[in-house]
Amino acid sequence: MQVRSKQAPAAGQADLGPGPAGPGPGRAFYALLALGLLGLSAGYAALVLYSARWPEVAALRDFYIWRPRAYSAAEFWGLRRALAGLALGAGALAAGLGLAPAGRAQLRALGQEVAGGVRGLRAGWRGLAPGQRRWAGGLLLGLTALRAYYSVVIAPGDDGVSYEVFVRARLLLLSAAYPMPNNHVGSSTLDWLFYQVNPGFWWSTRLPVLLVSTGATALWFLALLRRSNFRVAALAVSLFSVLQVSFYHAVTGRGYWLLVGLGAVGFFAVLELAAPAGAAVRRARAAWAGLVLSGALGLYIVPTHAYFLFSAYGWLGLAALRRRSGRALGRLVGLGALTLLGAGLLYAPLWLVSGPRLMFQNDYVLPLAPGAFWRGLPAYVWLTEGWLSGHRWLGPLPLLTGLAGLAVLWRRARAGRVPADLARLVQQLGPVSGWFLAAPYLLLSAQRVQAPERTLFYKSLFFCLLLGLVADWALRLAQRLGRAPALRLGLAGAGLLLAASQVGLVARYNYLQVRLWQNYRRPMAWLATQPLGPVLAPEPVHRLLLRFYAHTEFAQQPWQIDDRPRPGVHYRYLVSKPGAARVPGGPPVAGPPAFHGLADIFVAP
Repeated sequence: MQVRSKQAPAAGQADLGPGPAGPGPGRAFYALLALGLLGLSAGYAALVLYSARWPEVAALRDFYIWRPRAYSAAEFWGLRRALAGLALGAGALAAGLGLAPAGRAQLRALGQEVAGGVRGLRAGWRGLAPGQRRWAGGLLLGLTALRAYYSVVIAPGDDGVSYEVFVRARLLLLSAAYPMPNNHVGSSTLDWLFYQVNPGFWWSTRLPVLLVSTGATALWFLALLRRSNFRVAALAVSLFSVLQVSFYHAVTGRGYWLLVGLGAVGFFAVLELAAPAGAAVRRARAAWAGLVLSGALGLYIVPTHAYFLFSAYGWLGLAALRRRSGRALGRLVGLGALTLLGAGLLYAPLWLVSGPRLMFQNDYVLPLAPGAFWRGLPAYVWLTEGWLSGHRWLGPLPLLTGLAGLAVLWRRARAGRVPADLARLVQQLGPVSGWFLAAPYLLLSAQRVQAPERTLFYKSLFFCLLLGLVADWALRLAQRLGRAPALRLGLAGAGLLLAASQVGLVARYNYLQVRLWQNYRRPMAWLATQPLGPVLAPEPVHRLLLRFYAHTEFAQQPWQIDDRPRPGVHYRYLVSKPGAARVPGGPPVAGPPAFHGLADIFVAP
């Protein structure tokens, strides 16, 4: 027997709760939004710079083997004064405008819109039947338990590098130093806050992403529930959550699931703002504020949020062009520029120390030669879409199958051959989901860049949303034909098989990683059995691994592991590449190493 909602909005309607009546955003609203974002971004950047003194800033030149820009003390002092002045000035202007009648009216309306949206999400949950709430809660609880288990057993990866190099450092270092793209500044900052409470690796690196992925999963479900129905929302979010690339980054994320959560804010803001011509946009203030603020924050968390924002602003731009509204297009350009400016101010410490070159000219974003890019594009799309749909060797075949099903459903909806509520769903969610799936490739082609699949894994959610729409239609059709129980049983079996295969792929990958990291651990484990003494490890990889294990598994001993000789220090242990005749910067070595493996360790006389 199918469980139905006790109370639900008409499917496909943009119902997130009642919105305030009255005119839309005025100039005072956009001014307050701009002043608020600029003031907060400049204030945070100033706080970072005021948290350190010049000697600490100057020392960043030598904390790693890298090439920062040639910054000076005058630049440092001048930038932090300018940022503080901008923050205070923007705050004062925002406070003055907010106290004026026009500003108070806009802020009051914004508060009503946000409160109405929150009430709508709560109403969607309360409107479910008890059986549906048990299903949704049970699925989330089981998923969270599985994620929690793997957050403990999965071997360190890139998050281990982030922990050792950035999370354990001062706020200034993780905010200003960009020696490698591994430093997702906003994500590292969240981990750094947890590190202040407990310096353990799991607590400061794995727990934050576990909490974020759980919250983002619930947010997407509740928001989709109000835009569609229980079946579509549950299918879409469940399928997305068990895909291997999604599941893996839900426990080791480094910010990618933060982007998924912010993407929910941005996507549903786009749906609100791109209402059909003549339809009232009831929550325009909340939608614009959500899109701009989540966009700036997302760019600070991981810069690859630009692909999502390109899709979001691109869809709104197409809507403005269809309406031939130059005013809407100009507003869109202005708010997009505001988003970039807010993110740019957050990155101000990084511009000072690292400079834009290290962010925009690293190996991940350097453009390929035109011929090489276009020749490699088919293979890149095949492998990327394969990863995003669950099995790399399948390539885009699952996506194409889902799009074919949607095309059939679209034609039947246009012909009036499906229920009216489902037809509205398909018309409102189908095209925009297809755009979010395809649009990133336009930006990648303009950049001539082949970004790692993890930077685009949010796209899988829109693929799963399309599958949810098609599955909902199939179940309705089967119910009309009297075959719904068999189809539901088949879909449940297919879902369990998919989940088992995806989690199995993650487990298999982790098995290989655990064996690899056991080799990484052996040099530090050997040192822990020897008499304590200073260690010289000039090679970056060896030094990183030794320090990581020294600060996690072997933290009970006071280790000194240097990358270069310090004056007056006699190093007992010298670490080199296997088979190397000498340790760079160290004294000559003779005889066989005391430890031989991933690294050679010599004991100095």
